[in-house]
Amino acid sequence: MTAAVAGVLLLSLCAAPASALEEGPHLLGANTAAAAAGLPLNDLVVSGGEVYSSYGDYDRNVGPVELASLNTATGAETRHLTVNGEELKALREFDGRVFAADVDPRTAWSANAGFASNRSGAWNYDSATPFIHVFDVAELGGEIFLAGSILNPDPARFGRAPYLAVIKKSTDNGRTWTIERARSSASGSNDGDRYYWLAVVGDQVAGIAEVRDAKGAPNRTLDVYRAGRWHTIDLGARSAEAMVHDPSEIEVIGSRIVIARNNRVVYLDLAAKGKDAGITSANWPADIGLADLAVDRGVMYAVGSRIAGPDLGSANASVYATRDGATWQLVDQPAVLPATTYWDHGGGEMIPIPGAYTAIDVAGGQMYLGGNDAQIYAQPAPSVR
Repeated sequence: MTAAVAGVLLLSLCAAPASALEEGPHLLGANTAAAAAGLPLNDLVVSGGEVYSSYGDYDRNVGPVELASLNTATGAETRHLTVNGEELKALREFDGRVFAADVDPRTAWSANAGFASNRSGAWNYDSATPFIHVFDVAELGGEIFLAGSILNPDPARFGRAPYLAVIKKSTDNGRTWTIERARSSASGSNDGDRYYWLAVVGDQVAGIAEVRDAKGAPNRTLDVYRAGRWHTIDLGARSAEAMVHDPSEIEVIGSRIVIARNNRVVYLDLAAKGKDAGITSANWPADIGLADLAVDRGVMYAVGSRIAGPDLGSANASVYATRDGATWQLVDQPAVLPATTYWDHGGGEMIPIPGAYTAIDVAGGQMYLGGNDAQIYAQPAPSVR
């Protein structure tokens, strides 16, 4: 979600097909638990004829949260699992199975925590290893990876820092876990040291720890796992642009990891060499704040709304698409169905909160949009050149 090339927008307008323009989005249904909590939808993923949605707010210590889905044909809601945590963010799909990391478990920091998934054919919660936060989950070649933070279990091995940013791995279907990567800040308090995301790029898994060196400079090292071994890539002076706190702001297309940063989009290419291996800016428009990313059949989609200009403060939506993560084109401006609500600022002052789409997925020729009203809307997917 971000990384704009200053002044170079050159976005190709590609009209949506007549069916999309005529029909527009229609209400499929609601994540009723998110609606009851008054929370927006964080992410969507379509799998097995169901559209799953995530929500929560670990800054406000809400929870537990419900993992639910809507049937794509009927809109019927199914609640699959109650997660004793405060938020679910990115929903990941691997080999037709859905995974959701337990971002902030409502347990002791030394207790086992993990993720929810239907990888066994039924929905279960896997909690086989200690975590404070589990921000993301990945699966590759039968191995499972978790990214987040833990209490330092062994100062003799990992140094004196009380907390560690870690990636853990299981090779036996989640029964046992090993700490594969552990990093900590060399200056200041390190309670914010974390791996916030994981990206599966072909036969590789990548992530970056948000830690600082002795001078307070951000970590420049991307950790990459391949065929049982880890190596690192120096992302250079722009490494901080890879440090986003919401894993749903990370998606992969080809060999590129695309990273959304509100009104900027950047990417890093694991197949690139030399200077091209660092952070590169995409041509995302600087007046559009990006809310979520999704990938379907070689196309990456993004939904956002205007954060500057004449539409500021009013409900609006834009969907962009790309085939390479670098060049984005506007493909649709769907009608905004979530209603404007009002926040009581006190003293009788009511602040309008425009309706907005906060999540997206595309599958089976349909585009699904999650709203800040906890509703899910559907329409024919826009065409992409």
